[in-house]
Amino acid sequence: MINKNLIFLLLIPVLLLNQVHVNAVAQDYFLRNIDIERSPKNILIGSYIGGRSHLKPMLDVAIILIERGHNVILLTSGKYEPSSEYPGLKQISSGPQYVTAKSRNIHKDVDYRSLAHLMEITTASYNVTYEKFKNAAKENNIDLFICDPIANHVCIDAANNLNKPVVGFTSSFMQMMDPKPYKSDPMFGCNISLENESFFERFRCTLIQPLQITYAYRPFTRQLNDIREQMNIKSVSGKVPKVTLALINIFFGFELPQSLAPNVQ
Repeated sequence: MINKNLIFLLLIPVLLLNQVHVNAVAQDYFLRNIDIERSPKNILIGSYIGGRSHLKPMLDVAIILIERGHNVILLTSGKYEPSSEYPGLKQISSGPQYVTAKSRNIHKDVDYRSLAHLMEITTASYNVTYEKFKNAAKENNIDLFICDPIANHVCIDAANNLNKPVVGFTSSFMQMMDPKPYKSDPMFGCNISLENESFFERFRCTLIQPLQITYAYRPFTRQLNDIREQMNIKSVSGKVPKVTLALINIFFGFELPQSLAPNVQ
């Protein structure tokens, strides 16, 4: 004869599973539909600067998405057609290429002042570039944006104002995506680590240098916000770009260890 206690124990998991199902229905929880999640998506990759160093990490991910049946469109400056390397990739040009081999000086130090010049250019072309992103998103029914955050406010703004998820993808500038007070960046005129620096150097890099950078960017930031207001665009690109997920193309040992936010990988 089967023990009644054993039968009762066997019935407990069934009762618990039934209770979970009832609670899910009662709370109107969204039930995952595998067919919906696997349906092809339309993805827009955006980079203002363009060039292989900015695009290749994103396009390596794009080719995997294309192989899985998703539609990927690249919106960047210049004409990027490595068709043999990235077959199936479509491109929409945002204008002339910002950096060319002739204009690039690899021996010149690049710091925040160089980015200020870049910000001046991106601000001047913001309204035209924004319309290209918005039109591309509507015409191609874009479901997801993947944006290079460097000098690319327009891509992140377009995604957020169209209520689309956006992935920030960068090969550097972890300090931009997830800033920490004990780290800096040579772009900002300070050493990467402030651990062994003097009190004055820490004070300079923590308080004085950010004020200098803010002062250098202020004219373009104000101009950009004025353009956004005229175009009725909600500003979402602040000190830290507003992204759903941030992907950093980096490896352990290259950057100083730090804690990361849940959406930074």
